[in-house]
Amino acid sequence: MNLVVKMTPDGAGDLKLEPCSVVPPEAVIDGNPQEQGAVISESKDGNFVVGIWESTPYAEAFDAYPGDEFCQVLSGKVTLTDQDGNASTYVAGESYFVPKGFKGTFRVVETMRKYYALYMG
Repeated sequence: MNLVVKMTPDGAGDLKLEPCSVVPPEAVIDGNPQEQGAVISESKDGNFVVGIWESTPYAEAFDAYPGDEFCQVLSGKVTLTDQDGNASTYVAGESYFVPKGFKGTFRVVETMRKYYALYMG
């Protein structure tokens, strides 16, 4: 069995994106996210997850981001704005890191697909 998973902009291995609901409805401040994704790998305790996720445009607010997350944008555009109003926009080919406890907003400007590695410990 090959434990290495090839990850391309279209997906990972034989995984297909399926409808999902990651965004908490109470956090949405604009739009109506239509999400799809797939989990590539998850630790036995569920504290570390690697996957692929896509959403249509929307915005959500974070009072305290629940974990440390590294993301690679595969397509689309997203803007993260911290509580002080500092905004950074990321597009295909760029990466970003959101630390646990981040306060601010996450706005999908154009339908975005990303790979993510999320640690919730």
